[in-house]
Amino acid sequence: MSYSFSIYQSINDLPVNWKEFLNENEKVCNSIEIVEKAHVDNIQNYYVVTKENNEIVYMSYFQLLNVTPKHFNISDKPLQKFGLYLLLKTINPTMLVAGNLFRHDVLFFQVVDKKTSPEKIAAYYQATLDHMIKETDASGIFLKDVEKNIAPFILKDLSYTPLQDDISMEMKIPSDWTSMLDYEKMLKHKYAQRYRKIKKAFHGVTIKEFSLQDIEVHKTEIVHLYLQVSKKQIVSMGIINDHFIIELKKALENNYKVCGYFFENKLVAFSSAIEHDGEYDMNYIGFDYALNNQLNLYFNILFHCIEMAIAHKSSKLILGRTAIEAKAIAGCAPDYRFSFYKLRNNFVNWFFKKISTYFQEQQGEAWKNRHPFKSEYYGNA
Repeated sequence: MSYSFSIYQSINDLPVNWKEFLNENEKVCNSIEIVEKAHVDNIQNYYVVTKENNEIVYMSYFQLLNVTPKHFNISDKPLQKFGLYLLLKTINPTMLVAGNLFRHDVLFFQVVDKKTSPEKIAAYYQATLDHMIKETDASGIFLKDVEKNIAPFILKDLSYTPLQDDISMEMKIPSDWTSMLDYEKMLKHKYAQRYRKIKKAFHGVTIKEFSLQDIEVHKTEIVHLYLQVSKKQIVSMGIINDHFIIELKKALENNYKVCGYFFENKLVAFSSAIEHDGEYDMNYIGFDYALNNQLNLYFNILFHCIEMAIAHKSSKLILGRTAIEAKAIAGCAPDYRFSFYKLRNNFVNWFFKKISTYFQEQQGEAWKNRHPFKSEYYGNA
């Protein structure tokens, strides 16, 4: 077999229309060009056409991240912070991402022939990936959200390390739930008490679903609130700007829900979610940490997302990878994902292991003991 590759830095330069090869259910939310349109800092976008024997067989999307100190938040580790700064200044590392740092709801590749076997798709995937590694000479490679039918082929390549505890917290929504009263009734006593206490703290907060115009009016506040949350995470490999949510709303229209939370006429929090395939998939949130204790903003955002999922008759709520214990308390269970990485620089590899250990310590094990629902919920889930 003979593969050839053509690389483009804008979706407009592709010789074929990406969306022509999508299944009908994928067309609703598949907008891989959002990051390009939003001009997200430190990201270079690549669209690759793979040919076999001069016939187009596969198209894929990659991101090249220029890793900078602002992507790490380890102010409580001053020695590591100083060492990281020196390291990044010296080697200027880059991370090639097969996938999308900002979304997991869309495939980052398409095959022309939908009957292609998983083994053949994996061959296209790996051949294209190897070509992009050579082209970009990236310091590290991150294979994000690898499909389950392709993951076994990646596992055979021992140069890639599986990402440990790569979990998305998710909740199945029973079809007979019609309001938050049904959610509350299904909670065990102590969790129901906790829920009512948290909701009481939210008194005085009003919620508004934002139109595109509302997002444009509040875009600076939205990013400010998002950054307050982002800076609490150890690693923020992708940092959105004030154009990202606007472009996502333009592309997805009513399938992208953005809600603003107001207290004393001030925007104090926001949440966003993508509706796709009968699922309510939380995207980005932000809130004022100075008011979090008083209003219990974070947990109330989670509860509002549950409420929205119920209202929209979703079968599943996806709350994502961060703050695992909090989401377990709200009722989520883990869905194990497949992601892999390869680090081609010894110093980067050493530092990543340090950060990874720190992350696992913060995540802890307590979330595994959180089972807030009565037994009948788990019996029917």
